[in-house]
Amino acid sequence: MGADTVLKAENIKKLIGNYEILKGINFSIKRGEFVSIVGASGSGKSTLLYILGLLDTPTEGKIFLENKEVDFSQEKKLAALRNRKFGFIFQFHYLISEFTALENVMIPMLKAGVDSKRAKEKAEYLLERLGLKDKILRKPYQLSGGEQQRVAIARAIANDPILLLADEPTGNLDSVNTQKVMEIFQELNSEGTTIVMVTHERELTRMTHRVVEIKDGEIVEETTLV
Repeated sequence: MGADTVLKAENIKKLIGNYEILKGINFSIKRGEFVSIVGASGSGKSTLLYILGLLDTPTEGKIFLENKEVDFSQEKKLAALRNRKFGFIFQFHYLISEFTALENVMIPMLKAGVDSKRAKEKAEYLLERLGLKDKILRKPYQLSGGEQQRVAIARAIANDPILLLADEPTGNLDSVNTQKVMEIFQELNSEGTTIVMVTHERELTRMTHRVVEIKDGEIVEETTLV
């Protein structure tokens, strides 16, 4: 495993009952890559993303994060790794409804032990950077879908993750907001953030470095675009 490998999946299998969702996936991500994972509904792409992000446990196989094998039996350590090393963006933004945009972005930093003054300053900076300067004190229901997703992106990158994982991040957005989100991803990637994105929108894969296609729980094709 090279020093530039951020994450490696080795013979990852996932069974639910007798049904094999993933059938021995071997897959690695290099630092600074922007990878898209595509496949039909039910192909296993989101399950793979959740295992890569330590949100789900493989039935068989190993995950290596920065060349160290992940121990899935230690939930406290997994939670700390997820908060410190990963940023997550989902199709549904999962913002906390009673909190403002600013407070939602501060949460992962406070969990990581950042003092509240520094967390507030950074949250303000990130929201301003994502075009939400005048919306920081609004609650999620006062924001449009595109604005909510940008708050979710700010929250995901608040702890400077080594890996940003996005599961259908534009699935609920119109074409204008989809373009905005993809431009934000490209900008973050150009600054060194490694990104893995699951999408069913094949036209979006053209904006990534590598396309991994999954069918029936197996990688059937990998295409390098850059």
